[in-house]
Amino acid sequence: MRSVSRQVSRIAPQTETSRPLPKVAMLPYYLIFAASGFAALVYEVSWNRQLGLLFGHTSHAAAAVLAAYFGGMAIGYAIGGRWAHRVCPFRGYAACEIVAGLWAITVPFLISHSAGSLIEPLLHSRVSVIQMGSRVVFSLLLLAPATIALGATLPIMNEIFRQMQLSDGVAPRDRLTRAYGWNVLGAVGGVLAASSLLLPIVGVTRSSGVAAMISLACAAAALMLRRVTRLRTAGTSGDGMTGSGSRQDFRESQNSSKLMTSSATSAMAPANLGENAVEKSLPKRPGNLDKSERRFWSMVVVVSGAATLAMEVLYTRLFSLVFHNSTYTFSFVLIGFLLGLSLSAMVASRLLVSFSPKTIVTWAGCLAAAAIAISVVAFVTGTRLLYFQAGETFAAYYANGLLLVLAITLPVAFFTGLILPTAWFALSVQAETHSHEVGRLTLANTVAAAVGAIIASFVLFPALGLWKSFAVVALAMLAPAFWQLHSDATRMRILTPVVVAVLACLPLLIGNPESWVRGEDQDTLLRRLHSTYGWIDVVQNPRTGAKKVRQNLHYRFGATGESAEREYRQAHLPLLLHPQPRDVALLGLGTGMTAGGAVPHRELQSIDIVELIPEVVDAVRLLGDENRHVVDDPRTTMIVDDARHFLATTERKYDVIVSDLFVPWESETGYLYTVEQFAAAKKRLRPQGLLCQWLPLYQLGVDDFEMIADSLRSVFPHVTLWWGRLSRSRPIVGLVASESPLQINEIALDERLRELLAGGHFQDTSLATATRLFELYAGDWPQREGARLNTDEHPWVEFHSPVSHRSRSLMRGAALHRFLKRFQETSTTDSIKYIGATGSSPPSDRSWQHAVMFPEPNSN
Repeated sequence: MRSVSRQVSRIAPQTETSRPLPKVAMLPYYLIFAASGFAALVYEVSWNRQLGLLFGHTSHAAAAVLAAYFGGMAIGYAIGGRWAHRVCPFRGYAACEIVAGLWAITVPFLISHSAGSLIEPLLHSRVSVIQMGSRVVFSLLLLAPATIALGATLPIMNEIFRQMQLSDGVAPRDRLTRAYGWNVLGAVGGVLAASSLLLPIVGVTRSSGVAAMISLACAAAALMLRRVTRLRTAGTSGDGMTGSGSRQDFRESQNSSKLMTSSATSAMAPANLGENAVEKSLPKRPGNLDKSERRFWSMVVVVSGAATLAMEVLYTRLFSLVFHNSTYTFSFVLIGFLLGLSLSAMVASRLLVSFSPKTIVTWAGCLAAAAIAISVVAFVTGTRLLYFQAGETFAAYYANGLLLVLAITLPVAFFTGLILPTAWFALSVQAETHSHEVGRLTLANTVAAAVGAIIASFVLFPALGLWKSFAVVALAMLAPAFWQLHSDATRMRILTPVVVAVLACLPLLIGNPESWVRGEDQDTLLRRLHSTYGWIDVVQNPRTGAKKVRQNLHYRFGATGESAEREYRQAHLPLLLHPQPRDVALLGLGTGMTAGGAVPHRELQSIDIVELIPEVVDAVRLLGDENRHVVDDPRTTMIVDDARHFLATTERKYDVIVSDLFVPWESETGYLYTVEQFAAAKKRLRPQGLLCQWLPLYQLGVDDFEMIADSLRSVFPHVTLWWGRLSRSRPIVGLVASESPLQINEIALDERLRELLAGGHFQDTSLATATRLFELYAGDWPQREGARLNTDEHPWVEFHSPVSHRSRSLMRGAALHRFLKRFQETSTTDSIKYIGATGSSPPSDRSWQHAVMFPEPNSN
């Protein structure tokens, strides 16, 4: 027979006159909270991108925004918990959604007007502590009204359920966990919508406007429901409904809830138990819990919050080893965790029918720890850390990738997600969860989540590496079990799952899972650096001796060996096209080979190199003999920053800016190809200065390339195309943009080339003479009316290039053949002037370029 306390915990307070209602009566409330979750995730994604453009898309900037967003939510949980019972909960909820929606509309305007403000120098300070601190404070204050309001909706929604008079057979606390599950499920919809529809089509800032409309709609719906919902009062009518919603009703409900709790306790007490026995059989009120119990539940929600976000960070690192790392694939892990949290919230109340709260959190922690270790081993052995290629189309790739992520992350998210709803339940009284306790526990959980994400990114991963970081977080999930081991009565029951979980973690603690699947033909690892952006490796091909710098196994920055000449050319060509370059900026370091091409140009007075990842600078130094020790050249200044942020904040002027090859489908890399990026570069150029944007055609679809070229042409009146590598399978082209037509003086350029050859560090036969250099000219890019542009508001390239990549519609083979034929038929040569030694221009026929790549007339 179940105990009296368990019987009491399952019965919701009712009045004698209330009538049974179908469970579907709660659906409108759940749908409102789902819509609120949808809007909250769209806000987060949109604000992260908007602030990323202000701060730079760096890991530290992302951490600042995360801390601000979660910090505001945490404050909201606390405020909502304290005030939920003091206001009409329907009106309070509506007010919160209205504040969130209206403030979200103002955020883009506030961000745009922060430029030139007094705080701007602090936001861009070169002192890291000042920069990080000011960004956190700025973001927190900027987002606070909306995030606090969003956070307050949870305890206020709990108060709605606590005061509602419905005989649907569901206790108020069960309604809360289900509503929380619906809220998280709505957040899943927000992720899917933002990553596939809202950001590219509606726009980044306008997406937050759409979310604001949803918040306002939630507020209106809540007020409408208030008109048809009866809160518990001393004089409730038989149908349990009213249309009044007066302040007096609300006050009466507060007074009557105490009477109803007392009468329900007496009515449910067995006749053979005395008053003291009844009191002992019921759950303790939160205020009467001993300190040990309070510490336990506080510890439990802190550990689960920190571990959940730490796991999200680490799993993102894990899947980046095999995915193409677009915005789509980065969203997979978030979807997996949100689905797990939603599912666990939905089933938590059912588990609590059969198990005590402490039993659930203890076993959930043990199972989560084991699941973490098992999932990592399964991932490594299942994928063999090979580049994920499943699916012949983008849709198939997306579906297969999402299924893989769900298979790995869903069990972990489910077990960790059980803990917070169980903690709410443990501190409930008479089947009701007090709003103050909901706010307090969720506050602790949320703050811990933000801290956990930051620790995983900036402490665990860089210090311990990926595998040991997983093990440490898994072992942290055993904290509830270790706490319970202090009790003699439960020690043996808990010891077994603890031992099993610890044994499951051992391979990650003492082993190297990567070595389990290493092939004999793989490159030799010379050095691995653990950065906040993932693994940075220096590897060497055992057959050719060529060295490479790569990120997360499959993203190669470049190589030495036979690729060296082409990479040097990416600096030589734009520098030679400028008549007198003195100062050059190179965006992206890679292996240092492109930047190394600038070293022989003795006329250069300064070489500024901008690199996002600090560890790449250390890796490039290991290739010093190949890249001419460019990092340590006395003329070189290394700037560790986001390239976009650097151009927007520096006061330096340059003769030439060289933007290296960037994988277009990498998340947020598309911002380096926007109209605003090119405009920022233009501001940093001196008169007669030029910008060279290198593009890997084999990683772009025709539409992607045209969007980038059109965006550049919308900023500069002259854009010319130059071949970096003539290849039908891996073609590379440079877009050279300038304010005035390029001028190539054959005599002057040949003299410069002779000086380069005499220096002993220039052997590029494709650039041996001015005439040979001019042969790499492919034509002008025209200004096309009505062309779709890649902008900060509509980052089309970032979202469209992954589709081109996975649909195998890239610019190589037949697609390149068709594009070149069309381009050569329509291209002009108005943006370049060649001054020959004898006054004549070289031949304008460039069809030989097509013949080099496609020697057979009808070849595909």
